[in-house]
Amino acid sequence: MNFRSTLAILTLVVLAAACKKEFDEPPVRTLPTGQVLTVAQLRGLFTGSPIRFRGDSSVFAVVTADEQSGNLYKNVYIQDHTGAIVMRLVNPGGLYQGDSIRIYLAGTTLSSYQNLLQLDSVNVDNNVVKQATLVPKQPTTVTIAQLNQTYTPAWTNPWQAKLIRIEGVEFIQSELGTTYADAVNQETVNKTLSDCTNNILVRNSGYANFASQQLPTGNGSFVGVVGQFGDDMQLFIRNINEVQLTGDRCDPIPEPCPPTTNVAEDFASGTSNVDLSLECWFNVSTAGSRVWRGYSDAGQICAQATAFQSSSPSDVAWLISPTLQFTPGMSLSMRTQYAFWVNGQVPFKAFVSTNFNGTNTATANWTEITGATFANSPTHNFNTWVPSGQIPLDGFLPDGYTGSFVVAFRYTGSGPNGQTTNYRIDDVVIQ
Repeated sequence: MNFRSTLAILTLVVLAAACKKEFDEPPVRTLPTGQVLTVAQLRGLFTGSPIRFRGDSSVFAVVTADEQSGNLYKNVYIQDHTGAIVMRLVNPGGLYQGDSIRIYLAGTTLSSYQNLLQLDSVNVDNNVVKQATLVPKQPTTVTIAQLNQTYTPAWTNPWQAKLIRIEGVEFIQSELGTTYADAVNQETVNKTLSDCTNNILVRNSGYANFASQQLPTGNGSFVGVVGQFGDDMQLFIRNINEVQLTGDRCDPIPEPCPPTTNVAEDFASGTSNVDLSLECWFNVSTAGSRVWRGYSDAGQICAQATAFQSSSPSDVAWLISPTLQFTPGMSLSMRTQYAFWVNGQVPFKAFVSTNFNGTNTATANWTEITGATFANSPTHNFNTWVPSGQIPLDGFLPDGYTGSFVVAFRYTGSGPNGQTTNYRIDDVVIQ
């Protein structure tokens, strides 16, 4: 009996073992390490022609800027103790700020795009091994003047792709009241950061989660990563909370002058080809960098706006009158003129606003002045002044309105799209 019991037990054990399912395990992915390079050594390999890596070599670095905010797409910035470089990914996602990674270089390409050195064609699955997460890199404090230094060749610039902090900076006055980017059309926009002596561009994507936010009006600290496009140095925001501009400006914002009863401006105080700076007027852009300038017409200075030779996708320039106290019966009169008209472009419009405060150009309530006679092709001739006549303003303000208002003249153009009509105004009278 004991023998039979033992035999039965052994049989059950064998059957149980035979029924046990063995699950396949995925193979462990290993990437060779090969020769280890620092970021500085990697950058030093480039001599002007793209380098395609084929052998076994690796770079260890930390991700300093990722794609999470939407401001960067398929671009990730990495840095070690020797330098920094931007990686262009084959597919978006997979890498995050603070990731300590090893980049296996085989299949990637070291190249320069518009003078910015980059490691291109990086496949996160095939080229990257995460070593750790939540490994912070601290930004290096630098000045705009240092970032704007010229290096030859340009790709040797040691600030490229670096995580930096700049203190004592602010966005220029002409851009205040605008948003970081065009969130509606999801277009990238450049904004100008200044220390009141030097300027640098801040490039913002229309897909960024902060694109619709208005620029801060104060002065303070800015953290970002450094890019370059041609000869222009650029900064990219990685987290909007790292833009802390809350202090007093070095270039104070002028407040609108107290309301006046009339305006008569012939722009004679301006200088040809120089941005207009008129007492109590505001000369600002809400897209691009162009503003209204003085222009000499037969020796007489008038105001002109144009997008000719501008590299901005869109230029929108506003010339805004001093604040006026409205009384019934007030009117506007002026002269307008155009040159080099481009069909399909609508270069000029005039508006009134009752809530412009000096900084909210892009968001103030603007009512277009319609039905007026302004220079327009083919109705009017090239380089010919067209008088507007008296334009009553009552119909463009609320019924019974007795408050203050401004009149604004807006130019819209685009150099890259050939919308480069020159538009001029003169002898503006509001009374």
